[in-house]
Amino acid sequence: MNESTIHTILFVDDEKSILKALHRIFLDENYHVLTAGGGQEALDLLQTGEKPAVIISDQRMPGMGGAEFLAKARKILPDSIRMVLTGYADINAAMESINQGGIYRYILKPWNDEELRLAVKDAVLMFDLIKQNKRLTMELEKNNLALVELNTSLEQKVTERTRALSQIIRELEGRDRIQQYLMEVHPLDELLQTILSVVHEVANISGCAFFLQADDDRAEPAPAAAVNFAERLDTDNHQALAEAVQQVMTADALKNQTILIGQYSYVAVPVRKGSKNFGALVVKTNGETPFHENTIRTIISFANQAAIGIHDCKFQENFDDIEASLDDVLSTL
Repeated sequence: MNESTIHTILFVDDEKSILKALHRIFLDENYHVLTAGGGQEALDLLQTGEKPAVIISDQRMPGMGGAEFLAKARKILPDSIRMVLTGYADINAAMESINQGGIYRYILKPWNDEELRLAVKDAVLMFDLIKQNKRLTMELEKNNLALVELNTSLEQKVTERTRALSQIIRELEGRDRIQQYLMEVHPLDELLQTILSVVHEVANISGCAFFLQADDDRAEPAPAAAVNFAERLDTDNHQALAEAVQQVMTADALKNQTILIGQYSYVAVPVRKGSKNFGALVVKTNGETPFHENTIRTIISFANQAAIGIHDCKFQENFDDIEASLDDVLSTL
């Protein structure tokens, strides 16, 4: 028992002399003692907020007997420990009260003072054990709930982490495929289509397309290559998409543009190598759900590879033009 806690003991008897005697027994004990001259008076005390740890009532009282009172007290304070005082002649009635009314024990009259003190001490310990058990049960339920929530959170994190790792593996495999392809120079349209096929497969999107920069530094009106990208766009929507692509192509800093058109969400990322801007890689997906940051990162990595491939294609085209010009010059000599 916590020594700082003073427990309340309620004695109920219709004889004032017995109440005085009971009160006197516990004068030197660390209890707050209450007395009531009958069952109704005691119930009134409970109704006004008194919460005794132990309730001891005489069995034979006029109006409301001890068993009836203790049964009603049980409904108000179910955790209180209830005991009944009874004469030897009423022992059978007391036993019935114990069986039916949830009474902790009975005490025979005339009582032994020391035995009564021990009985009250045991009852107080029982009261504290019940309270502690309820507290521990509540804490256990709370901890179990927290554990369930933690396990759920861990499962979600494991699922998300597994999904992220799978995405990274697919991205690395896709980048390796593109890197192997970039070991040789290919025609531009073939290069773009190959990269888009990898993007569509790895990024788990609805469609994708490359918009290249024209000679006047504006985006070409139609995609240079596309996979599942063609759809009917009215003039306003087509203009909105073109403006998003143009902003990506003309921005000084690397900046992505996201736009919702109809039932699709689009994101455009720049295709750049150093200060050279080649265009934009645009992907689309169903619905308004924003692109996951891992998906954006994957798209950016493919856009960077595309920039290298486009740069090499452009360089090869320029080299072929220079070589043709040299051939023309040599043929005139």
